[in-house]
Amino acid sequence: MDLVLDSLKELIDYELAVVLSFEGRGRLKVRTMKGPLASKKLEGYTISLERRADLASLLSSGLPRLFRPEDDRQDTYAGILDLPDGHSCLAAPLVVDRVAIGLLTLDHRRCGVFTEQILRFIGVISRLMAVALVQSEAARALRERNSLLLAERNRLLDREAEAFRDLAGSSPAWLQALDSIKLVAAADSPVLLLGETGTGKEEAARVIHRLSPRAAGPFIAINCSALPAALAESELFGHEKGSFTGAQALRRGRFELAHGGTLFLDEIGDLPPDIQPKLLRALQEGHFMRVGGEDPVSVDVRIVAATHVDLGAAVDAGTFREDLFYRIAVFPIRLPPLRERGDDVLLIAELFASKLRARQGWSRLGFSAEALETLARNPWPGNVRELRNAVERAAILARGGTIGPAELCAGDWAKGRPGPCRGSSSGSCPDDPRAFTPESLDNAQKRHIAMALARCGGRVYGPDGAAAMLGLRPSTLQSKMKRLGLGRNSSGPDAHPA
Repeated sequence: MDLVLDSLKELIDYELAVVLSFEGRGRLKVRTMKGPLASKKLEGYTISLERRADLASLLSSGLPRLFRPEDDRQDTYAGILDLPDGHSCLAAPLVVDRVAIGLLTLDHRRCGVFTEQILRFIGVISRLMAVALVQSEAARALRERNSLLLAERNRLLDREAEAFRDLAGSSPAWLQALDSIKLVAAADSPVLLLGETGTGKEEAARVIHRLSPRAAGPFIAINCSALPAALAESELFGHEKGSFTGAQALRRGRFELAHGGTLFLDEIGDLPPDIQPKLLRALQEGHFMRVGGEDPVSVDVRIVAATHVDLGAAVDAGTFREDLFYRIAVFPIRLPPLRERGDDVLLIAELFASKLRARQGWSRLGFSAEALETLARNPWPGNVRELRNAVERAAILARGGTIGPAELCAGDWAKGRPGPCRGSSSGSCPDDPRAFTPESLDNAQKRHIAMALARCGGRVYGPDGAAAMLGLRPSTLQSKMKRLGLGRNSSGPDAHPA
């Protein structure tokens, strides 16, 4: 409808063009408007046909009408817009199959702008606009229906579904984050992912994109902390040829590349202050100007932002705009660090190991019980990113075989230099008796079973299953898992025989 009204402006000199749809129960509602007189006061404005017999009669006739200065009539938008007496006004019913579905109105403050020739032209154009309005309403209803179906599908998705393949974990803190991701994915609202460095914010953003109505569109990621202040505007919004030294061709920015999809703004707290108001305007208005450009570029983009800093404190310090903060923080999701996720570290380590097994000669890669204990006791200040690096380094040292504590303790993998295991208070590896930390028997059993499940890839049954490794009957192991709260999902997809 916007395109139709923009095209109409090139042929007819109007100052206000409004399309209203018939909502039933004798009411018309403003759907879209164009022109210098377009006002926010008209957004969603409704007209009761019971009080406007003149408009009701016009809709019944199905014919366009040019109102003249001498006509005794009430302004269409009386009380909302203050138009001078005798201004030009034209109205045309939007009719499909002899049924009025809406109304087109054109207004101009000057008298005599619209002629009989224009009236006849509008009579023809209004039929095409009626079809466009029907299609627009059908598309809107379809989008709403699809959004509802996506929301219901996401709600029913199990955390072991393919969409969550890279978000392993079963701790309460992590499941709460996954529930929030499933809830917001089907909406089109901006999302702000909060969490320490290495907690998986980009993977979470990709899952939100995969579960959204924009899944078929592009996913474009940009790290705001890596943007030089001088080039940040060009990176985000693009530039025209010759706009600055070295701009030898037109270049589309990340916003344009993400049109119809999702734009992931990582570390948005480090965005240069000069760019923040321009980003805010692009988010609010849906369009922007390329560097050196004269015409606005319209885009349809969903924003998912992420940060490891306290944006609230940055707002208080004056380094981050408050209005931009509220624009991007519509739905914040906190991703917990590994130290708050309990035995999730074992599941994530096994996920990384399963990917490494695809390498030639590494099919037997696995963890010893002592290595699993080392993994579980380490605080992992670098979170998932540090764990991934540690597993890959240990796999190389183990030559694709069994990873033991020696490989994991070979160095301080966060800083790339030799050092003791951080999980030990004495500087020795966790298999040293001095590193033993007393705990309840139930907790010890739970941890031991979880390690066995992780080492066996989640399998309970079979010669390579956790039951055989622990010397238990599968039914006995399952009873212990249920009593200790490990449950079926903690044992992986192969926990029960087909």
